[in-house]
Amino acid sequence: MKILVLGGTQFSGRAFVEQAVGAGHEITLLHRSPVDPGLPDGVRRLVGDRDPEKGGGLGEIQKLFDNGERFDAVLDMCGYVPRVTQASCELLRDACDLYVFTSTVSVYDKDHPEEVPDEDSKLIDLEDKSVEEVNGETYGGLKVLCEQVVRAWYPENHCILRPTVIAGPNDPTDRVTWWTRMLGTLDAMVVPAEPSGLAGFIDSRDLAAFFLRCIEHTITGTYNTVGPEVGLGMRSFIDRSRAALDSKTELIEVDADRLSAHGIEAWKDIPTWAPEESQFMYRISSQRALDQGLTLRPLEDTMRAVRAWDVERGEPELKAGISADRMRELVQECPSS
Repeated sequence: MKILVLGGTQFSGRAFVEQAVGAGHEITLLHRSPVDPGLPDGVRRLVGDRDPEKGGGLGEIQKLFDNGERFDAVLDMCGYVPRVTQASCELLRDACDLYVFTSTVSVYDKDHPEEVPDEDSKLIDLEDKSVEEVNGETYGGLKVLCEQVVRAWYPENHCILRPTVIAGPNDPTDRVTWWTRMLGTLDAMVVPAEPSGLAGFIDSRDLAAFFLRCIEHTITGTYNTVGPEVGLGMRSFIDRSRAALDSKTELIEVDADRLSAHGIEAWKDIPTWAPEESQFMYRISSQRALDQGLTLRPLEDTMRAVRAWDVERGEPELKAGISADRMRELVQECPSS
């Protein structure tokens, strides 16, 4: 199959490209940086920004169409603003059979935290639909608008995937990598005491495999892609990760109020630990995707792979969570009883 990937040089997009090439598909990739991202041989790279107001990326694709090319599928990995998503959809409408769009579970309305969201649950209604700044307040709402654009242009041949937190090698966020680093290097660390809620993520390689399955089997519709298992508790995630990494790190339980008193915030300082109002994201059902062939590897496999990748890249400064030095200070501030 001939597949066009918008983005795709990092993380789950990169995993998809590697898997698709391995399966014998012909990949064309549009990305912004002129630097060779080190993708597999045979990947055709088009360089340019897909935003018509910032670059000529779409013009590079138009040149292919002018020469009579078309694609069996498009995988959109980097649609964040509806105006930009619409430009791509409009250009590609008559030149591809399936449009696969990467969305997020952040599209669900947080005002209904008691709900167990599925694909038909209430979505965020962004008040200012003209906004284009992507931040914590607008990200989910903008993705909702992008989904609407994709459905409008591809009413019968769209596939929209809504991943939760993504984990795996090449993670640019370091959210799950933070846990493997702390458990892999520290003598002791502070963790949230029970009740600490739920945890969850999807392995980037499992997400990539489902992208590929949807394309190969022309699967349409909207699907949550959540893992690694239903009802995974935060403490179970920590304990199983510790065991998987053969870690000897002492775990010091501290309740949420005491952590807050020490300036520690859920999610920001302890990645993936979601505050109560955001716990709904870990209750989301992915049964519809599982019924279509989504497969999820054990969390232990993911944590070992992430740790190995982090060591291989030289353990640079993490982009998420408190530093190891701050954690050591916190251990001294909150000694085990």
